[in-house]
Amino acid sequence: MDGCFGYHELKALQELINPPKDDSDSENDLPQAGARKLGPGDIGSQNGTSRKLAGPHAPLKPEADDIWHPSEAVTSQSSEAHDPREVPEYEMKFKQAVSAEDVFLGMGFKTPGSASCEWLSVSVKMPKETREKIELSVETEAIDVRSPRYRLHLETPYPVDPNASSAKWHDNTSTLVVTLRLVRELDHVNF
Repeated sequence: MDGCFGYHELKALQELINPPKDDSDSENDLPQAGARKLGPGDIGSQNGTSRKLAGPHAPLKPEADDIWHPSEAVTSQSSEAHDPREVPEYEMKFKQAVSAEDVFLGMGFKTPGSASCEWLSVSVKMPKETREKIELSVETEAIDVRSPRYRLHLETPYPVDPNASSAKWHDNTSTLVVTLRLVRELDHVNF
């Protein structure tokens, strides 16, 4: 009788397809001291079953319509909040070096997104200022431009290399153009 199954083979197949109820995935494995299996309906506030939490697990009381509690907000202690100087108008642009194979053939790995850009250009318009009165400080995550009339502390969206950056002053438009070399974790893979 080739191709026919006996009683024991069919019973084994039934146990594979439909396991017995004493399997380890059952709800009976939970401790019986009031524990229960949670589901999607348990998300959110529970009606009538409020737990009193104390210590670090106590819920924070919101103030009015605040999104964050003041203790959750990161505060930056900087002197720019108390500086009476005007914040100049500025513009940030991403730049990338492309070749003919990137533009016409699409053979490179570059995309139009900012992840494929190597440079960040920051143009700061400072009317009625001269180059001699401007101080520029470039750090890995921020630039600081100061003059008697203006002050700009600007955090960069990506870390930069201060030693590979440059700045140029345009007298006719009273604009300082700072070109910053971006330094990201996966730049050696992308370029």
